[in-house]
Amino acid sequence: MRSGISTWHLLLFAAPAAVSAIMHGPVAGILPTLYSAEFGLDLAVMGTVLLVARVFDAVTDPLIGYFSDCTESRWGKRKPWVVFGAALTVFSIYFLFRPGEHGGMTYYLAFSLLLYFAWTVMEIPYIAWGLELSRDTEQRAKVNAYRAGALLLGGIVFTLMPSLVPAAGGSMNFEVLGVLAIGIAIAVPLTTLLAVKYVPQGEIFEQDERPRLGELFASLRANKPFQVFTLMYVFIGLASGVSGVVSFMYIDTFLDIGDRYTELFLPAVIIGPITLPFWVKVMNHFGKIRSATVAFVLYALVMPLPWFIQPGPEAFLPMLLYYSGLSVFMPLLMVAMPTILGDVIDYDELHTGKNRAGQYYSYMALIAKGTTAVGGPLAFLALGYFGYQPGAESNDEQAVLGLRLVANILPALLIIPGVYLLWKFPISDRAQRQQYEALEARRKIAEPA
Repeated sequence: MRSGISTWHLLLFAAPAAVSAIMHGPVAGILPTLYSAEFGLDLAVMGTVLLVARVFDAVTDPLIGYFSDCTESRWGKRKPWVVFGAALTVFSIYFLFRPGEHGGMTYYLAFSLLLYFAWTVMEIPYIAWGLELSRDTEQRAKVNAYRAGALLLGGIVFTLMPSLVPAAGGSMNFEVLGVLAIGIAIAVPLTTLLAVKYVPQGEIFEQDERPRLGELFASLRANKPFQVFTLMYVFIGLASGVSGVVSFMYIDTFLDIGDRYTELFLPAVIIGPITLPFWVKVMNHFGKIRSATVAFVLYALVMPLPWFIQPGPEAFLPMLLYYSGLSVFMPLLMVAMPTILGDVIDYDELHTGKNRAGQYYSYMALIAKGTTAVGGPLAFLALGYFGYQPGAESNDEQAVLGLRLVANILPALLIIPGVYLLWKFPISDRAQRQQYEALEARRKIAEPA
């Protein structure tokens, strides 16, 4: 592995991520709007459902990370969990995307909880597996770049779906999600099994001691880089949570251009894969921290621009340019952030002699989900306070003002503290190289003569 990871293995490893992007696309931002409009579910109650799901994650995420770290099988630590999670994902997605006439609050809550659990079981070991494919920072960035490219390609497929389903009429609705559910039932098992069969387990240092669940929090308290990374993610996750649940609502119920969903987002999602190789070169030349900080600053400056766009058909072109502009920075962030997390995990392993990649990523996923969960209900509660309802025939000026503030201003304000913390991040690229060399030296000493 240290000599490089083959392109074939990288493609197979990244393939499940493409399907994951297709699945994740509608769950946070689109499903709540569709369930609210179709079945009359209250937005404040929907926010509570999302919060309950995240509390559920608070229990399951660390446990799955720990069990993944401790698993010993002929297929390695991560692969059995990925396969089991894939099976649960197919089942829960099918019913959540195809509610028929049964889409009440209990139905939505039950299958949402099952889906979030399935993603935990599948994705925490999957990401930990990717971080272990190589400890070298450039190779690790390459793995994350392929995975990011797959996520972006999956986004293209998802964006095209309204135009590929005749019954959808160009809109993102339950007709589209019903077709997606069938496609996912085929694609998830296929891509997962191919990756598990052919991609290596990764660089596991056999001399590492087996981690213990009770030691995790002591490790986190001693890991200053992880504390900074976590606090940074709190602000970024809150911004993502707010933006994620409101963006589709904004273009569909306020700007009134939701029926042009594919046209609106297709250029943006195409830009991502095209710019990905460029950003990898930028990151390798200028460093992860500096490149990601600049990208986040520009991202925050662009986010409020829809405030100045008026609803109606004329909103289409400026919103197309807006989403295209945001998409320029996303590939860099998708590669840089997990690569930085890998450096944090190596820091812990160097100082404790234990591989906690699964637990660390599960804790990080919990922080990301938790802040997104808080951001989602925060957005819904704010919209409820201002009186905005997406299914109403009309909303008054106060309600519209609330939607514009929540959608355009609040996410940008939340990103700013995260940007400062990222700029001050304690593990530089030089320090990471020293970590890698120290881990390699330890491995060579422990190898039998």
